[in-house]
Amino acid sequence: MSTVGMGPKLVIGFEMYKPGQDPISKDEGELSVGKRLISSVVKSHRKLIDVVVYDALACNSIWINHCKNLGIDAIVRAKNNNNKSLRLAKKTVNKTEAVEVWVDEKGFEKVEVYQSTFTMDNVEQPLNFVKFAIKHKKKQRTQIMIVTTCMDMALKTSFKIIRARWDIENSIFNNLKRECGLEHCFVHGKNAVEAVLYLIFIASNIMQIFLVRRLRNHFTTQREMVRLLLKGLYLMKYKAELVFSSS
Repeated sequence: MSTVGMGPKLVIGFEMYKPGQDPISKDEGELSVGKRLISSVVKSHRKLIDVVVYDALACNSIWINHCKNLGIDAIVRAKNNNNKSLRLAKKTVNKTEAVEVWVDEKGFEKVEVYQSTFTMDNVEQPLNFVKFAIKHKKKQRTQIMIVTTCMDMALKTSFKIIRARWDIENSIFNNLKRECGLEHCFVHGKNAVEAVLYLIFIASNIMQIFLVRRLRNHFTTQREMVRLLLKGLYLMKYKAELVFSSS
């Protein structure tokens, strides 16, 4: 689990899959682990998290009710879904007029926003169904649909959050694999693997905070930063004023 949007790309929690406890199927297993993870993070960082964003896997009453029971709001992608109430919400939105239209919004030619309030099966409180119809500069058209428990959040804020979710894959996860060795299994055994993961995430977080807070006006990659640090450590031994003596 990580932060999204502007600022350092921080990992704020992770959860191990538990064979025999979590479902075998990938989707159900991921959702089960996700519920356990969000419960753990909210317990540890109660004042840190207000909204959690997830992909279409979590567009169901189980995830939404779980988030509401924890006292946080949820924003999830809405794609093809067998939920009857959600299909009805899509039809309703398609027949309404746009509630907002944004021109030249973050590189897009135009974004039309459609909104409808509905009640999902097995969820007590009403939810917002929002469709962002996007016209790109090169005339392609795409759309993003979300379901959210945030009834008062500005639509532009919801749009920024759901688009920033891709940064988890494109920036955070890829950086952890390429630059931090996440794709390599250094040890075997549950406790050892968990300890190594903690070390990787802690090191990555420290580096991200350093880059954002100290080098905000100087763009550099994490790999280049590590190279410069190693070079500095190598040169230190040739500068007597920087060498500490214990004698």
